[in-house]
Amino acid sequence: MENSQFDAICSQLLTQEDLKISKELFDRVQNEGLLTQIDYKNNLSYIKIYSLNDIYLSAIVPILHNFGFEIVDEITYSIVCEGKKVYIIRFNLNLEKNDKMDSSKNNIEYVISESLKYDYIKRTKLFSLVYNQNLSLRTISLLSAIIEYLDQAVISLNSEAIISTLTKYDEITHLFVDYFCAKFDPKMTKREKQIAHLEESIEEHIKNVPNILDDKILKLTFALLQSLLRTNYYFQKESIAFKINTKKFSENLKRLQPNLESFVYHHNFYGLHLRMTNISRGGLRWSDRHDDYRQEVKSLMNTQEGKNSIIIPSGAKGGFVINKPKEEISKELFTEVYKEFIHNLLDLVDNVKKGEVIRDKRIVAYDDDDTYFVVAADKGTAAMSDVANSIAIEREFWLGDAFASGGSNGFGHKDLGITARGALMSAKRFLIEEGLDMYKDPISVVGIGSMNGDVFGNGLIESPMFKLVAAIGHKDIFIDPNPDLETSFEERKRLFYSQNGSWSEYNKELISQGGGIFLRATKEIVLSEEIKKLIGTSKRSMSGEELCRKLLTMKVDMLFNGGVGTYVKASDENNLDLGDKQNEAVRVDALDLKARIVCEGGNLGFTQKARIEYALRGGKINIDGIDNAGGVNTSDHEVNLKILLNTLEVKGIICKEENCKILEGLKEQVVNLVLWNNYE
Repeated sequence: MENSQFDAICSQLLTQEDLKISKELFDRVQNEGLLTQIDYKNNLSYIKIYSLNDIYLSAIVPILHNFGFEIVDEITYSIVCEGKKVYIIRFNLNLEKNDKMDSSKNNIEYVISESLKYDYIKRTKLFSLVYNQNLSLRTISLLSAIIEYLDQAVISLNSEAIISTLTKYDEITHLFVDYFCAKFDPKMTKREKQIAHLEESIEEHIKNVPNILDDKILKLTFALLQSLLRTNYYFQKESIAFKINTKKFSENLKRLQPNLESFVYHHNFYGLHLRMTNISRGGLRWSDRHDDYRQEVKSLMNTQEGKNSIIIPSGAKGGFVINKPKEEISKELFTEVYKEFIHNLLDLVDNVKKGEVIRDKRIVAYDDDDTYFVVAADKGTAAMSDVANSIAIEREFWLGDAFASGGSNGFGHKDLGITARGALMSAKRFLIEEGLDMYKDPISVVGIGSMNGDVFGNGLIESPMFKLVAAIGHKDIFIDPNPDLETSFEERKRLFYSQNGSWSEYNKELISQGGGIFLRATKEIVLSEEIKKLIGTSKRSMSGEELCRKLLTMKVDMLFNGGVGTYVKASDENNLDLGDKQNEAVRVDALDLKARIVCEGGNLGFTQKARIEYALRGGKINIDGIDNAGGVNTSDHEVNLKILLNTLEVKGIICKEENCKILEGLKEQVVNLVLWNNYE
């Protein structure tokens, strides 16, 4: 059909009113780029979308379906006004509840327009609550944050099931929103009376829910709302953060849980920080486990609690995931996300000025004063301590540059190699019991990690007597069946201090006969006679994953874990229950390990049951929290010294230069204290 014919048919379907645009409306389209209008005609509701740019139906229809709208038909056309083309799409709707449209018209128009303008706005079936309950886009973000947290915290649930329940029982969901506002709106009057009334109403409504899963989800959502202690929702930022009394909510969760938790929701990222007590310490990491990042951070917090047994603060851990493919994450975006995360965490704690506790007036708190909040570097955030400290100083947070340990005016863990050295000091005890001195006797090693890693790299350059026969990196497998101690040690050092220390950069000419560097993902690796002998097989070839499993179970003096992930489970544990899907294919059972000792610079390399199973068969192993306590112990010394020195500086007893000089002068003493603690 020719365009002229098509235009003629369209013109028959459109009224003169459709083909006109008022000056006021045209000016709005010009200013806003896109706007939505809802109107009625002959008992039919319709939506018109005006845009300066052509919009495909595939972008619009899913959004309208999320509202629950039934589309009768649509027509797309354009008109020219003041020499500029305006594209118009009209959708005729079949609505059962026109009265709902009357009350929620303005919010629906706004949500449709914003969703089409900005890709970051999450398209969700929660939009039906805008239509049915006149909720705002900001409120939809609040509900999305609650759903994301529940999805992470309650393993048996998923976000689709939660959304289905909250949209089905939209009146209860509206009551949830009202309850949240009654608790935290700083302008709310008669707060206690409002809260009591809403609690009673919510409980009565839930009693009438017939489905057991819906009942469970609604009760969990309400329990979470009752467990919330603080929020920055009324700061009117893009992000939303909650402080949660997890101890109160933990009856709904499995296994050991933190007592306090901060959760941050943003269109670019999700993040959380878990604490065992108000006085807790631990690092912030960049996680790549989008499906179960809370499980990862919680497990690391439990490990941190073990590490922190040698210091006063309890265990803490934080982490965040960025909602983009890794290859699309620039340094600038990463820094922006990290800053936003830090700001949100600090929104939820109190400050101290002149000895008095200061709380933001927009915060309604259901807990006591909370002023001690510190962070540290971790996986992916090693270079971010100065950024965190600059935020603390900008916000005049009382800890100043003691807020984040390891910055330029602090004890850098990688520079000191303290985590690896501490772990090896723990392992040194086992080696002595085996009659070995790691600085004098050759120690055969199988490693997990690569030389560009802080822990693995520092660990493998600690002694020239480490005979590294194999290592499993994130992507690569390194095998050197009969390494020359001096040559391989120098090459490892070169890699560690280079810009790219991955195994692929290792000088292959220095690898002994039969060895090489292979990809973990390779389907078939032909094995040399030397590798066959090393791993005890007669097979001609293996996949990369099978080769990894064979290397992990080799007979060596030491298995050194300096990587990330769970590589060893107990023989009666199921992979499905462990998380860490990335390393599932190379995971081995503790019964199959033949290493004499295990040294753990990394976290969670073994499950706790795997540790026990390995030890019962004669293997020598600590919990990972003992081996790698060096980093947090160093941070503890640094933060405490900074609090003291900063106080002296404020009082004029010392100047800034003296402060820095004293801290630097104490570095070696701190390292010795930390290493001795690990040995003990």
